[in-house]
Amino acid sequence: MLRPVVRRPLRRVATSLVLGAAAALTLAGCGAHDSTGQITVTVSENAAQRPYEVKVFAATGKLAEHQRVFPGGTAAFAGVPLGEVTVRAADLCTQHATVSDGSVATVTLTTTGC
Repeated sequence: MLRPVVRRPLRRVATSLVLGAAAALTLAGCGAHDSTGQITVTVSENAAQRPYEVKVFAATGKLAEHQRVFPGGTAAFAGVPLGEVTVRAADLCTQHATVSDGSVATVTLTTTGC
């Protein structure tokens, strides 16, 4: 007796659709929350006239971002972990800031007030 061949292809199609939908939701985020934020760092104009390697450290102490900035210049960092961060640059005063997903944190690195 012959088996109906229609069932297997329908199962494969249904399985493929379910897997495809799951993959699409995973890639699209489906309401997933990005746990990173933004911070801008300005190097004081009073700093020595040379570039500074500005480093942003997460609360864990791990380097999150870095960029070279000249005195009077501002660097914008994206993808910074949310929460308390520490910003350092050579002989400039270390600063702390809180990065949130709703606004851009701002920090100015200076040579005085440490």
